[in-house]
Amino acid sequence: MKIRKARKEDLASLINLYKQLYDAEKVFDQNLKNEFDNSIKQEQTILKRINSRKEIFLVAEDNNKIIGLIDGYIIDNIHHIEKVGYLDHICIDENYRKQNLATTLIEKFSIKLKNKNVKYLKLNAFRHNIPATNLYEKLGFKEYSVYYIKEI
Repeated sequence: MKIRKARKEDLASLINLYKQLYDAEKVFDQNLKNEFDNSIKQEQTILKRINSRKEIFLVAEDNNKIIGLIDGYIIDNIHHIEKVGYLDHICIDENYRKQNLATTLIEKFSIKLKNKNVKYLKLNAFRHNIPATNLYEKLGFKEYSVYYIKEI
């Protein structure tokens, strides 16, 4: 397995992974909109992110098959003393989970951020997504903010 920068040729595989991520997260939020429905707009959004200098977009590849992704960016530093990176999405293909691939992707993502003088890495997770929160805590992430929602 190797970790590399995402490329436009990866688009179909990336959409498949984003769909898996959406399906997994829909359990925690019934109001989630499926943003990765193969629409031209979403393809353009993903390609823009792949090509952006502000984004870090990596894939895990095994035998020329994309089996995982991680993407994010450096947060505008206007509100922080030190640079903060944001992990936007991480997904491992359902057939390759429980092999420490998410840990490897987060470590590689963190190295890319460190090389850009980023001091902190931030992410959001659903509190009831126990596998995800356990992973993040195992990797040293600490809860520091809570979002609330109410149906009105």
